[in-house]
Amino acid sequence: MTVAQPTYVNEKANRDLSMIPGSNGLPFIGQTFDFIDDNLGMTLANYKKYGPVFRMSLVFQNIVNTVGPEFLRQVSLDQAKVFSSQAGWEGMVGEFFQGSLIVQDFENHRMQRRLMQTAFKAESLHGYIHSINNIVQASLKQWPKQEPMLFYPAVKRLLLDIAAKVFLGAQLEEQNERINGAFVDFANGATSIVKKNWPGFAYHKGLKGRQVLDNFIRQRIDEKRQGDGTDMFSHFCREKNDTGDYYSHQEITDHVLFLLFAAHDTTTSALTMAMQLLAEHQDWQTELRDTIGRIETDIPTFDQLGRNIPLLDYTFKEVLRLYPPVPGLIRRTIKPCEIGGYEVPAHTMVGTSISANHHLPEYWHEPFKFDPMRFSESRAEHKQHKFLWAPFGGGGHKCIGLHFADMLFKSVLLNLLKTHRVQFADSKQASGKILYVPFTRPKDNLPLVLISER
Repeated sequence: MTVAQPTYVNEKANRDLSMIPGSNGLPFIGQTFDFIDDNLGMTLANYKKYGPVFRMSLVFQNIVNTVGPEFLRQVSLDQAKVFSSQAGWEGMVGEFFQGSLIVQDFENHRMQRRLMQTAFKAESLHGYIHSINNIVQASLKQWPKQEPMLFYPAVKRLLLDIAAKVFLGAQLEEQNERINGAFVDFANGATSIVKKNWPGFAYHKGLKGRQVLDNFIRQRIDEKRQGDGTDMFSHFCREKNDTGDYYSHQEITDHVLFLLFAAHDTTTSALTMAMQLLAEHQDWQTELRDTIGRIETDIPTFDQLGRNIPLLDYTFKEVLRLYPPVPGLIRRTIKPCEIGGYEVPAHTMVGTSISANHHLPEYWHEPFKFDPMRFSESRAEHKQHKFLWAPFGGGGHKCIGLHFADMLFKSVLLNLLKTHRVQFADSKQASGKILYVPFTRPKDNLPLVLISER
């Protein structure tokens, strides 16, 4: 089914933000390099200098940026249908994620979201956990012990294996290198700063990688539609729209590609930063390992990975508070609106910072400190505002895979800590450089030593 492009998407973006306090930075490039180096530090500095609403310029875009949970609520709920996700993201990732939920608005977004709902219902999630645990445990047996290993590429490979099995219902051995290479090129191209389809550029390689993945998925849709598979891809292929028709091959392919990207790289980032924090905070790691060690089964259940292990849940939440894989939302106004007392014209780019909200001292006690107990029932700092802790966004565009991400993160962490203690390969790593773009990770790819304790 082809949906007509909304007319507002093709309108020229408003660049005159003189009514908003702030600075556009350097000519052409604006504050792009400061954002890449430390988007949180830059955003909080602007917040302190200009207040909760300020202008900035990133990647040739003039943006009204906001800090505070109430602004995240305004943009996410969007009750007046002012803020377009499609117009916001189209110019940045449109060629890579055309047709996906991130570039859908309003009624069409609701209709397309329906395609994915069955795959993320509780009964479907229960069905994925066994495969996830098996893959995690098999991979952990192959990882080096008692000697340094690079955690980031290792967990990235592990999660790609899980994506192949749970998302696609396939083993990639036959085409492993080709598909893996295409996926890496696709992910790098989608997050590249220079959006030029020129040979040699990451953007160009990424589009070629997308085509390889597109063909791989598209060729398997009819077979999946006729089968009884329980992987996410099979659920998508058998889903029907409001008129009782199957979703088109193009719609399915677009959604699967975005899901593979979003789930894989964000969870890779979250698990890597969890290991960074646990290696740095050995006291919390010991307490968490002691709790996990009291679980008798070697195959954790879906319920055990839910909220039945409070310390594991607090860890998950604190890691995503300190290092949300997606630092903020981006939208573009469809019509004039008021934001924080300022009249903002139509077709203006608007951002709202999730990472800054997670570090506001007026809400969080010692916001830069790793303190998972802030999420305990007795403290519950995150409950001061419904949109204060929001690593998965909110409103109609809230991440549909948040419960799957929760389950996947906890499965890897539980299986790893149940039998191993993790520590830095070098004590100086605790103060090492953190990269924030395209996804948060240590610059050194996190060398760790896994010490077997079982």
